[in-house]
Order: sequence, then structure tokens, then C-alpha cells
Amino acid sequence: MSQLRRTTQITQKDIGEYKMDRQNNTIKAPTKTRLPKLAHIDQLIVDGQPHFGVFAEVERINYLDYHSHLISQKAVSQRRKQFKANQFAFVQIVQPPYRICMAIATIKLASTVFAYIYNEHTGEFEVVEALQPLTHNSEFSGDHRQGRMSLKQGKLSLVLQFSESGVQLDLVSKQFAVSAQLGRSDQPLAVCSPSGRRGWSFTQKEPLTVIGGTLTFFADSKHYPKLADTDSDNEADNKLSGDKAQTGLSHSLPLKPHALVNLDWTLGFMRHETNWFWSCITTELPDGRTFMLNLSMGVNETGISENACWIDGQIYYLPRVLFSRQSDLTGGKQPKCGTSPDEPRACAWQVSHLNLGWSDVEIELTFTPISVYKKMDNYGVIASVFEQWIGTYCGHIKLSAAQGGHVVALDNVMGLAEDHFAKW
Repeated sequence: MSQLRRTTQITQKDIGEYKMDRQNNTIKAPTKTRLPKLAHIDQLIVDGQPHFGVFAEVERINYLDYHSHLISQKAVSQRRKQFKANQFAFVQIVQPPYRICMAIATIKLASTVFAYIYNEHTGEFEVVEALQPLTHNSEFSGDHRQGRMSLKQGKLSLVLQFSESGVQLDLVSKQFAVSAQLGRSDQPLAVCSPSGRRGWSFTQKEPLTVIGGTLTFFADSKHYPKLADTDSDNEADNKLSGDKAQTGLSHSLPLKPHALVNLDWTLGFMRHETNWFWSCITTELPDGRTFMLNLSMGVNETGISENACWIDGQIYYLPRVLFSRQSDLTGGKQPKCGTSPDEPRACAWQVSHLNLGWSDVEIELTFTPISVYKKMDNYGVIASVFEQWIGTYCGHIKLSAAQGGHVVALDNVMGLAEDHFAKW
């Protein structure tokens, strides 16, 4: 008991936070979460070269200050750098029973936008998209903290206005419209890594929350006649709005305050041929905590990991993972946009941490695809094979002891998985 007497300075109030090691007859202090102290930098490019690593925050992406060279060592002009930089942003809003996903991207030779809405109750899937040459009728200015990304083609337009405090999103199409004010996280994932011999890419992932906004379905939408079939929990939200209720041309739903959102903003000089797998979950756990997960494989080939999860807004950094995907569909058929549960299912994907003994993190996930947004383009110089699946995740993520040892168990939790090859 002598060892126990030496710990009598622990108060009765604190004793519940400590554990008894009965084998050695001692009291152990609890393992505390130790978060890394990451750098907060003012600008990404300093003295012509990017900072590489994982950061708490990067204030400004001054990519035109990058001193890039061709293989011949000839400096690249400002105009060439601006033309060669790829940029895209992706936003997902979770407004049960709807998942609203949208993206805007430019590789300068072409610019594109897509948006889709998936109803988790009915399986209804609806896509709007546009592709146009160069940057016609589009704008890609500033960066992730002070910038604007927009594209308009016909009746489809998407505008993302970024500020330090939030993101203003406005999407209008013939089928549906979304207007949302989104609040930012104070713990984003900011990563910059080398890409190929001279290139690099910067990405910032972060959970956002809805401050206010509206989701509107027009008469041409697949979801328009489905509103009356939604469950009674959403009855108040599903009432027709004002004057439009009288005309019958649209149904408007308020976006719920604090509804979950995730943002992916990326800019960089990537490899001529780039491919990646990506996994994303944005949900509320059974115990009421919010949870967001970001896992990828393929872009950061230099050992830098852009993997992380957020529990109630607290970020936890994760090691690299392996994605394993079998053939697309039984019978050799190719998936179609909006593949329904009645059609042949795509094979499950496996996402796991390769345990080499130096990390006690465990990541074991199985993703079962349900429906897909798929787009294939081939113009010789540029090409893309893009699949973004909606499906369910099962498995678990166990954080390290230094991170508190939290275990997140996932049982048929809705999320996204992406398989993308690009030649740009």
C-alpha cells in the first residue's frame, strides 16, 4: 500500500478520472488528448516556394508568387502559371432526408459545375451539370478565405463567395435552387504537398454549419411531387411557401440552422495525370455528437496525409489509408448516374489503415455503394473519369491513446466515396 500512500494528494473529486492498476496496486493518471501544435502561416508561397506540410491555417494562397520552371529550367510566365493552376471546390449539405452536393472546377481549358440531390427515404436522385470551354461565363478569383468562384451556363448557375467568417452559396437550376449562408470552422484541415517534379497542391477541408438558407424545388424536379410523401417529422418544413404555394410552381424548405455541411477547396499545379480515391462522411452520431471524416489516397504521394476526422468540431489527424475497390458491377456493366437500389449493386469498397506497428490508430471501414454521379470526358489532351458514389459505411475508427482513444462505430451511416482519374 506504500505506493498508494504516495498518491494521496489526489482529491476525492479527481479520483474518478484516474484508473486503478490492481496488478501493481497503483493509481494511473488518465491519458490526456495531446493535439499537435501546427503552424499558422500568413501566406503559402515565401521566397518563391510553397510551404509543405499540415497547418492549423493558411491565410492566403498567393500561388502566382510561385517561382516555377519547366524541365529546361526556363521560368514560367505569370500568365502561364495562372493558366496551369487547377482549382475546384465541393460542398455537401445534409438536410434530412436530402443530401445536396455540388462542385465547381476549372482546368482553364475547360470549366465545369455539377449539383445533385439525393433523397435518403425514396432513393430519388437528380443531377444538373454544365461543361464549357476555357473560363467562359465563369470567375475564379481570390482564394479560400477571400475569393469568388462562379459559373453560369443557360439556366444553371453556381456562385460561391468566400470570406473569413463564412461562405455564401447560391445555386440556381431549372429543377432546384439552393441559397445558403454557411459558418466556418475554427479547426480546418490545411495541407500542402509536392506533386510531381515541380508541382504542388493545396487543399483545405473543413466542417461548416448552416446559418440560414432555403432549398427550393421547381415543378420540373423529380423531388417536387415527393414532398407530400416525406415523414411527419418534416411536415412543418415541407409546407409550401407563400405566393408560390398558390401558383404551384415550387416548394421551398428552410435549411435547418446548424445543419451539417462539409467544404473541400483545392488549388494546385498537379500531375498531368492525376488519380485519387476519396471518402467523406458528414453525420450526427447516435449519442448526438457531430462527426465528419475525410480520407484520401492518391494525391499526396509524398507521405503527407490529408486524412482527419472531426468530433463535435474537434479535429483529429489520421494516418494514411488504403482503398480497395473490386470490379464496378457484377456482370461487367458500367454504373449509371442515379443508379437505383433495384439495379445491380456495385461491389463494396474497403478502406483501412495499414498497421505497421508504429501507430495505434485503427481504421476499418466498408463502403456499400447505392447511387452514383458519374461523368466521363475524353478530348485527347484532357480527359476525366469521375465517379462519386452515395452509400453506407460500416466499421470503426479508433483514435490513438494520445488523442483520447475515442472509438467511433459506424453502422450503415450514409456517406460519399469517390474514384477519379484526370488528365489535364
